[in-house]
Amino acid sequence: MRLLMAYENSLSRDFAARHLANSDADVRITTAASLAQSIELANQLPMLDAVALDLEMPDLDGLTGLRRFRQKCRHPAPIALTGAQSGAITASALIAAGGAGFLPYHMSPDALLGALRVLAAGERYLPADMVVRRGVPAGDIILTMREHDVLSGLRSSLSNKEIADNLSLSEVTVKHHIKSLRGKLGARNRVHAVCRANELDIR
Repeated sequence: MRLLMAYENSLSRDFAARHLANSDADVRITTAASLAQSIELANQLPMLDAVALDLEMPDLDGLTGLRRFRQKCRHPAPIALTGAQSGAITASALIAAGGAGFLPYHMSPDALLGALRVLAAGERYLPADMVVRRGVPAGDIILTMREHDVLSGLRSSLSNKEIADNLSLSEVTVKHHIKSLRGKLGARNRVHAVCRANELDIR
């Protein structure tokens, strides 16, 4: 998996290049310090599976920079924004701008790599606080296709391994999807997630 990760902070770039890349032999990471450099480096790569752009980069300017990267990059790779919090950026605005996800700074290394794999597989990764707000209608809760697939498995009382086998995913990825489902649905556990989905008429 080839990733481009652009951070304003040099320590974050060093962490991505060293720790994340070394944690999985399948992962190769190119780092950048600005939007301009991100575009330049992306267009030099022979392939690109996913991109993370830091909201703190001075030349990013939020969704404007995301749109610019999408227009200038020759690869159709999914793009996620990353930052301490999404702020005023909503899930619908992010998707409309061509984004595929948001990666909070506080994610653990394993969770971050898991989210990037979800993006590289063509899915969206949206933290619960971007898609579930107090008082938000159920129709505004956005589940990805894979989350719907996993939810179907939970409804059938399948184990994580059985869901993983049925969907040709790893158990780690299935656990990641279940955690995301629980967050979006405000559920305490997998059984509660099914109950919440039924209450909200999410199919």
